[in-house]
Amino acid sequence: MKRNVGLLGGSFDPVHEGHIALAQAALEAFGLDEVRFMPCAQQALKAHAPAAAKDRCAMLRLALAPYPQFTLDCREIFRGGKTYTYDTLMALRQAEPKTTFWFIMGMDSARSFSKWYRAAALPSLCEFILFDRPGVDEPETDPVPGLKAHRLTGPLIDISSSDIRATVAENRPIRYPICDLEVRYLRDHNLYL
Repeated sequence: MKRNVGLLGGSFDPVHEGHIALAQAALEAFGLDEVRFMPCAQQALKAHAPAAAKDRCAMLRLALAPYPQFTLDCREIFRGGKTYTYDTLMALRQAEPKTTFWFIMGMDSARSFSKWYRAAALPSLCEFILFDRPGVDEPETDPVPGLKAHRLTGPLIDISSSDIRATVAENRPIRYPICDLEVRYLRDHNLYL
């Protein structure tokens, strides 16, 4: 049986309600069977050093627990080093040849897509779902020839992991963007202080 699986990658440092809402919107809009959250070991195009992989995975487990169609896939963490979408998609397609993968990415990622490792090969490996990010304009030209991105429209949720880290570092209350169990975890483990 053919399956449709969304892939949502990133550092998830920490995962927040914006990630959850995005995954739910993609699941519903494109009839996906599952959305896999795939934390990276080290993003190739970002300099930020995230919280330890074990902490990011633990917070993801807590945040995803109420959602049976969301799963955690840590293959990029286990692989270690810089994370390349091409390598991940090749491994997934080999392991699951009857699955159609839908890579979910924001407009900010689309703007730098031409810089991705083996970007020209990616459109043949999966479908792309492109969503708007607050304050990020659509690229003026196609980032990669042959990329046919499906647009995900919906409310723009202006939450960022960097804002959450700053809130924690300044010892201000975290009101809504992450689940209570995740707040307890990051406080118990002194993350972002």
